[in-house]
Amino acid sequence: MRKHIAVVMAVIMALSICGCGSSKSLFPENTGEQQETKTADSGSMKVGYLLSSDGDAPDTVARVQGIRKMQEQTGIKDDQIIIKESVKKSDCEKKAAELAEKGCSIIFSENPEFESVLEETAKKYPKVQFCQEGGKLAKDSELSNFHNYDTRIYEAYHVAGLVAGIKLNHLLDKGDISAEDCVIGFVACEKNAKTTSCINAFYLGVERACSQSSVLVRYVGKRGVYDADGKAARQLIAAGVKMMAQYTYTTAVATVCAENDTPLIGNDINLISTAPKDALTSVISDWSVYYAYAVNKVLKDKEIATDWTAGYAENAVVLSQLNDEHISDGTVEKVAELEKNLRAGNAKVFNIEKFTVDGSSLDTLAKSNKKFKKYKKYIRNGNLQESMTQSKSVFDIFVDGVTESTHDYLAEQEEKSAESTTEEN
Repeated sequence: MRKHIAVVMAVIMALSICGCGSSKSLFPENTGEQQETKTADSGSMKVGYLLSSDGDAPDTVARVQGIRKMQEQTGIKDDQIIIKESVKKSDCEKKAAELAEKGCSIIFSENPEFESVLEETAKKYPKVQFCQEGGKLAKDSELSNFHNYDTRIYEAYHVAGLVAGIKLNHLLDKGDISAEDCVIGFVACEKNAKTTSCINAFYLGVERACSQSSVLVRYVGKRGVYDADGKAARQLIAAGVKMMAQYTYTTAVATVCAENDTPLIGNDINLISTAPKDALTSVISDWSVYYAYAVNKVLKDKEIATDWTAGYAENAVVLSQLNDEHISDGTVEKVAELEKNLRAGNAKVFNIEKFTVDGSSLDTLAKSNKKFKKYKKYIRNGNLQESMTQSKSVFDIFVDGVTESTHDYLAEQEEKSAESTTEEN
């Protein structure tokens, strides 16, 4: 609904002004080139969005923030934007058709679960452009009005990992934790190549600063379920992790971290207002980069790329506000250097000399093991070129140092507590 744009933007503004007021608070600044501005009359154009969450959810807030920035760059007005919130796969076709019937020239869908439905809808409305975030079907489709897009968000997770690694070293130096305690929990919604890439990139970023580290992953199995996200975070804390990262769509992990004084790397939005002492930073996709690109293509009556991806070099990913009261000394300078190198193409996120899989080099495995053969064509100049020429992720195995856990630590904790109470009695 259009009325939700103003409501969500109020939330965004509130989030953006939280935290401390030093010069670090707005770091890092966008130093790249700005997107092209309006070059054609946008007065009669309508733009539609299919969002799976409501206006208060972090994933919706992030997309609406992108919509606002896109409007600034294209001249699209509020009354030209139509947003369908809380969309389910079961009603996606109906709501997509409604957007098309209301005159939308282009429709963006944020949930990959909608992709097959969106493709079918695109067949029925050949004059409307349909763009699916995180999809994979467009390149094999014969439709000229169906497109996939995504960001190389793993690049930002890599930088966030450096922030976390520096914090771990600080805790080690203070004596707050031991080398054996350098375990970071990671809560993720679902297991897929994109999530695995982000977790691997995060861990390798941590390793840049703290070689004693490891990552313990907990999958929720559901998208946007607050209680499930929170339970997964509590499971990891019960397992003994000393820091947390997340790839989820609620604020539950941040709330649990605040309750347990556990440093956190968030995603989608600035979480400092939720966990003032614990949220170090968040990993952000700037969706306006694609929104403005695609809308401008429609305005100019030009073709949209079938499969689009972008990262630091295109200013499509970034870290949110760094929590300057709780990040460790030297973080800003080291993050700035790494981001600069990523923008220039000089940093290797998946440097195959910096990690192993099952004790072996990925390059060796790709040449000798059928299971890993698919990675061979992506290895260039000692780096796994993840999502550089396609939006779909391919790195679907964990590097050594990252493990997945399904153990019920909470039940174990409760059992031990009950045994202790029985012994005391």
